[in-house]
Amino acid sequence: MRRAAWSFYKFLVFLSAVIVVIYGAGRLLIKPPPIAEDPPPAVSGPDASSGTPAAPQDPDSSGPVPVSRERRPGVYNFLLLGRDRESANTDTIIIVSYDTEAQTIGMTSIPRDTVVRRDWSKYYKVNLAYASKGPDMLKQEIKNTFGIPIDYYVHINLKGFIALVDELQGVDVYIPEDMNYDDPFQDLHIHYTKGNHHLNGQQAMEVVRFRDNNDGTGYTDVGRAEMQRQVLVNLAKKVLSWNSLTRVTAFLDIFQKYVTTDLTVDQMAWFAGKAVQFDMDSGLTQVTLEGRGDGHINGYNQWCYVFEAEDILPALNSTVNPYNQDLTAADLDLLKPERYYFDY
Repeated sequence: MRRAAWSFYKFLVFLSAVIVVIYGAGRLLIKPPPIAEDPPPAVSGPDASSGTPAAPQDPDSSGPVPVSRERRPGVYNFLLLGRDRESANTDTIIIVSYDTEAQTIGMTSIPRDTVVRRDWSKYYKVNLAYASKGPDMLKQEIKNTFGIPIDYYVHINLKGFIALVDELQGVDVYIPEDMNYDDPFQDLHIHYTKGNHHLNGQQAMEVVRFRDNNDGTGYTDVGRAEMQRQVLVNLAKKVLSWNSLTRVTAFLDIFQKYVTTDLTVDQMAWFAGKAVQFDMDSGLTQVTLEGRGDGHINGYNQWCYVFEAEDILPALNSTVNPYNQDLTAADLDLLKPERYYFDY
């Protein structure tokens, strides 16, 4: 008995050593993912009227002072993307900035009708880029328009979203107003009352797609973006809970079937290891970019979403700016509308 016990003890010691070695090797082999490199700006300080950088003067020199703006270490920016059922356009575009060292996350949504400067199409809305030119083009348009570099993207389709919600046994959301919308063409019917609801996958899909009622009331793109973020945050809380550990295989299956990303398996594993430390209740900040959805751009006869730099810079800098210095108006490329459809 003593020999058997001693042999079992030696086996446990050996097994523990193997686990430690594998864990240590994994930590050494899985490196932090690379961060996008940006050429540093030549000077700092905006001239809001001209949209060109002002050149601050060194009192002991006649030339401009170089800028030392750099990416903060451990801060990654992602695009979370979703598309509607009837087209390939990304009608859900969410910027997520994850500080893996401070364990904070900032989120903001880009309205699908946001106008961007574009020379490869006569259509200027940002939601066309992914379907027409791919994720790299969408990343570049976000960077050009808002000054925010994007490192990686994650795209999930509607079937994957429904499957994830169902796998998590539903999601709790607060619906801010009654929803009454019917679209027989899409076989889409959205009917919910204001208040708290526990939704399954199909119901959650309907709620995150809602923009307005058939009578014209509703909360349009901004409200829809806020609802999408609410649902995603509540889903993330469930995914990160200990009760979800038994569903890892199911999550992987959903991911392989319905998700497209430029993250490698090793990179996803590295972020997953960091994410288990994240506190959703204290580390998350969300903002809404204030703009107008009734802009008319360059004869493009559709409504476009437009922004003013002074209205969105505080929000961008507080949540998704990965640099060690604030963004300025000179970092943004915001098209001005010829006119607005409505005068407020």
